[in-house]
Amino acid sequence: MYVKLFDRSHIQLDELYQFSPPKYGWTLNDIDTMALDIALSDPKCTPANMQLGNHLEYAADDGTPIWGGYIAGHSFDDAKLTLNCVDYNALLKYRRLRAKQYATMDYGILNRQLIDDAQAARPDYPIGLTGYSIAAGAIDTTREVKATDLLLAKLKDINADANYDYWMDEARVYHFALRRGADKPQYVLEYGGEADNIIAAPTLARDILNLANDVYAESTVTDDSNNSTTITSEQQDASSQSTYGLYEGTFSPNDGVTDQSTLDTQTQAALALDSAPADSITLTCTDGTLCPFDDLAIGDRVTLHLAPYFDYTASVRVLRMVQDDDKQTREITVGSVVYKPQGPQRRAYAG
Repeated sequence: MYVKLFDRSHIQLDELYQFSPPKYGWTLNDIDTMALDIALSDPKCTPANMQLGNHLEYAADDGTPIWGGYIAGHSFDDAKLTLNCVDYNALLKYRRLRAKQYATMDYGILNRQLIDDAQAARPDYPIGLTGYSIAAGAIDTTREVKATDLLLAKLKDINADANYDYWMDEARVYHFALRRGADKPQYVLEYGGEADNIIAAPTLARDILNLANDVYAESTVTDDSNNSTTITSEQQDASSQSTYGLYEGTFSPNDGVTDQSTLDTQTQAALALDSAPADSITLTCTDGTLCPFDDLAIGDRVTLHLAPYFDYTASVRVLRMVQDDDKQTREITVGSVVYKPQGPQRRAYAG
């Protein structure tokens, strides 16, 4: 493994080969971090190489990028310098949008337009994207942005409407996906079973206090003559109601919802988030055939089996991963909240 250093314009400055094994992560639809220690005595530990804002890429020996971002902070401690880095998603965080009313377009195209407009507002400081990968098939929407809106926060807000995913990869390509990741039920995160590969006791907390398995929404539509009508949508999860009882809830769509299909889609997305108990579980795992790190990505759905916890079994989505190259372990945060293809199962056995 080695580290490539670049300036803010992504012109390569140097390569690092002497450093402590780093700890770094990836998070679904959010920014994650890396911490990298280098000796102050290293001749490559110079102010120019370590400049705050410089790009940094952690790569395999063959040059394949593993993690990419930029240096956001320094921590000096005796003979070492810790580089506190944020991934390339942060390139979108500190850019302000300008007030604009967007015409009807699908969410993927709107994502690209927002980024292009933020870039056009300050062409003297490029964001640093190298391209786009925009999935087709998203629903249409309209949106108004204000001059006080920040780019990444607005992308997070609009994509949450229908549980769409977005991220910047190690090559600084911006991705928009209807759903990130793949279904990989053949991979099992297991604790307390015959093929245990979880090395620390996970915690599992579940409740139904925020459950909603019958979701109602309404939106006011105003035509060109300033006449207003109200459209409504009600979406239900019969399986959840059978298991937990009736839990009614409401959803407030954004102001740009003007047609029934879009309102139905957004209400269904709200139902998908809330129709089962919210599970978020952090596990510490070792690499192996049951969970090979190289074949596990953010957004993937795998099988989770916690034998001591009432034999809890569920298909869960990978929400965050943190790799510790020093300990050769990976912390994996999984949840059954977004896009649940099945509810969690419990099995009871006679003694």
